[in-house]
Amino acid sequence: MAAVGSSTAEKYEIPTIKSKDKMESADDTSRGETTDTESSETEIATNKKALWIASFVMLIAAIENTVVGMSEWPYMNQIDKEADAQFFGAATAASKLFHAVSALVFAVWCHRYQTFQIPLIAGRLIAFGACLLYLCVEMFTDGRRYVMAFCYILFGVASSSSTILRAYVAAISTHADRPLAYSGLQAATMLSIIIGPIIQAVFSAIEYPGYQLIHNVKFHIYSAPVWVAAGTNFISIAVIRFALKELPRRAKKEMKKNQSFFTITGVRARIEKVSHMEINWRIVVLCWLQKMNATLSVVTLTTMTSVILMTNYGLSGNKTVIAMSLTMLVVGLFAVGITALYFFCHLGRHLQQRYAFLFGLIIFMSMYFFTYPWPQVSNPVPLYNATADVGCNPEAYSWCDTSYAPAFPLLLAVIAVVMGIGIPLSNVALDAIYSKMLGSINQSVMQGAMIVAEDVILILGPIYSSGMYTYYGFESLWMWNGIIVAIGSVLWVAHLRRLAQYS
Repeated sequence: MAAVGSSTAEKYEIPTIKSKDKMESADDTSRGETTDTESSETEIATNKKALWIASFVMLIAAIENTVVGMSEWPYMNQIDKEADAQFFGAATAASKLFHAVSALVFAVWCHRYQTFQIPLIAGRLIAFGACLLYLCVEMFTDGRRYVMAFCYILFGVASSSSTILRAYVAAISTHADRPLAYSGLQAATMLSIIIGPIIQAVFSAIEYPGYQLIHNVKFHIYSAPVWVAAGTNFISIAVIRFALKELPRRAKKEMKKNQSFFTITGVRARIEKVSHMEINWRIVVLCWLQKMNATLSVVTLTTMTSVILMTNYGLSGNKTVIAMSLTMLVVGLFAVGITALYFFCHLGRHLQQRYAFLFGLIIFMSMYFFTYPWPQVSNPVPLYNATADVGCNPEAYSWCDTSYAPAFPLLLAVIAVVMGIGIPLSNVALDAIYSKMLGSINQSVMQGAMIVAEDVILILGPIYSSGMYTYYGFESLWMWNGIIVAIGSVLWVAHLRRLAQYS
């Protein structure tokens, strides 16, 4: 890696924090203030230009995931009638399993070889290959659902490369600016929720089967956005190669102290380093559990919403894509507003992040209460229409005759609030707390561990949610999710005092 000048090195120097003993000498309220004030006297200023570039790289990857994700189930259901909700859930879980494994691989790759550019570029090349295979899926005459499942796996591997940006923004931001730093990544993810539906809406009039380009390679409502996503990978690669700066040599020497994970001496050195930094493992585990808790609601909505719209409301595939696109557009507007408050108004310095995360959990619980299909205010699910292949099929779901669905506008409105406000608020808050607790160590592997904790639910969640929905219906899925989120909220409240110094 080429050497950099001293001015650049100052910009990218890894910030340091005060020791834990000094932070714990004050009461809970003053501890957070003292940490931010004292650390600001010794830390190098946050490199906002680098944050913008990292956020843009995250945005390009997120757009691809959004445009593909909105039409996954309707497209699979269209081209392979043997696919059902359980297979879709299993395919999604497989994608997340490979995402979890790959996240660790990319984290160790980044950590060991001290490079961010190469792993990120590798991820974009894998994503481009996945787009090409996805566009050619109708060239297969049989088992198309399995080909699509393999595409999901490739997309999962590709998107895992972007997780190392979490360690990157931690290295170029001060302790006090962690909420701002992570709000940039969150804003990128949420902005993709605005751009994705716009791209989808542009092609919404091209109904399936659309136009045939070459033998069974078609251009229609489901595939057109993927053509756009494939092209964005080259933009991302150019930005990574020429604009995303590697950490300077001085920072790399500090990172190399923790480099070896797979040798006896490396493990011993790692243990000594962790002991010296006095990482609070109780809070680490709490953050992992809460990441899993919050992710449960996210994975339920992303996996099951399109299935619910087609089964519990009788929407066609085209109408489902349009409804999802409009909802995600509103979600994106809400989310960008929240993250803009962090980035431009420094909301993280005025709002304690332990309470911000708790408020996010309360929003999740509210969703399960207000959109629960209470019989008094809900409608019976529509009968199955074999011609259009929509509605509740009693041969697939035994609960069709007894199940209800909440008002359609209410469901979409609540989903917009939960995903647009609850998710960005809780994600930024939890990421900021976790990163502050880790302090000035190189965070690539520990951030990878956080992603693995999230991926545990992203793996098991689709299987759980699709299985619960298939066998017991919408009501049971909503009830058990609400109970799980409530238990997580109680656990978080029990640790509020301990979280003060990181908030």
